[in-house]
Amino acid sequence: MEERSLRVLLVEDNPGDARLLQEELREFSSAHFEIVHVYLLAEAVRVAETSAVDAVLLDLSLPDGHGLGNISRMLQAAPSVPLVVLTGTDDERLAVQAVHQGAQDYLVKGQVTGPLLVRALRYAIERKRVEEGLKREEAARQTAVFREQFLGILGHDLRNPLQAISGNAALLLRYGGLAEPQRKAVNRISISADRMARMINDLLDFTRTRLGGGYALNRARLNLHDVVRQVVEELEVAHPRRQFELSLSGNGWGDWDADRIAQAASNLVGNAVQYSPEDTPVSVAMRDEDGGVRMEVHNWGLPIPSERLPHIFDPFVRAQDMRSAQRNGLGLGLYITHEIVRAHGGLLRVTSTAQEGTRFWLCLPRHESPMAATA
Repeated sequence: MEERSLRVLLVEDNPGDARLLQEELREFSSAHFEIVHVYLLAEAVRVAETSAVDAVLLDLSLPDGHGLGNISRMLQAAPSVPLVVLTGTDDERLAVQAVHQGAQDYLVKGQVTGPLLVRALRYAIERKRVEEGLKREEAARQTAVFREQFLGILGHDLRNPLQAISGNAALLLRYGGLAEPQRKAVNRISISADRMARMINDLLDFTRTRLGGGYALNRARLNLHDVVRQVVEELEVAHPRRQFELSLSGNGWGDWDADRIAQAASNLVGNAVQYSPEDTPVSVAMRDEDGGVRMEVHNWGLPIPSERLPHIFDPFVRAQDMRSAQRNGLGLGLYITHEIVRAHGGLLRVTSTAQEGTRFWLCLPRHESPMAATA
């Protein structure tokens, strides 16, 4: 396989020196070097910013730039490109300073030979790759530390006081002997605290999926019909004026994570309630399909705009224009639902038209264990 040619940006204002360096590269290197020669630092910056370069040979004495400042200007334009300094001064102190400024090597023009030049470029490219790899590893480590700190803040420092607020609000509502205006105020506190708790849980789930590698499932033998029935019953209590139509058929048994499936179903049915008129029904149906189960949630709300459909399961994307519905979350519900279904090896899809309404449907494989199948 033929080795790719290396594109080297040569920044040298002396035509004789530039020609000599190019000839040395051609004569003593088996690899092909493509040399882009410029005379000014400003030209070098423009080339580095607008085109791919594998390495830079930089003179420290140019008409529009002199000394170590040339290094910083080049690195600002191309921070990931390895840089080899060229200078007419054999000064060890200057060489050390150049490396501290970010150069990979330091060559004295009168002492440069073809093999030395080729080796310096090769080593500079390899050292820069190692540096960039170490930077990526450090960035990953810092991300992991941030993730743990973020999860700790959400999981403990925020949820614990929020639970205290919810608990005390519930006690006041039950035993406080409150007048009606006070009861309404405490009830608003309780509802807001519950909504905040849901937002925190959504952020925790989002952070885990994006930084922690997805959901860890606790599968157990269960009947999905019972899970979905409980979800619908809870929403009936929360929305007594809404009409819910529940249809369950087939075999609901399988190996799933009950809490996660309940969360996904609650997100879908809750979304249907939120984005549809109060005088229209919300339908939930479950049946057997292709060795698994299929659940559909249907509502008669405004259709989801066609340009939004391809991104409907992305984080922070909402189903409809929020001017048509109360803002109750962060726009993470559908993303989290999609990730829960995916973790179960399932599929989540949506169709939405003015004529047929909006229908979210998911298919889940049973993943039955051998012992469960014979039970």
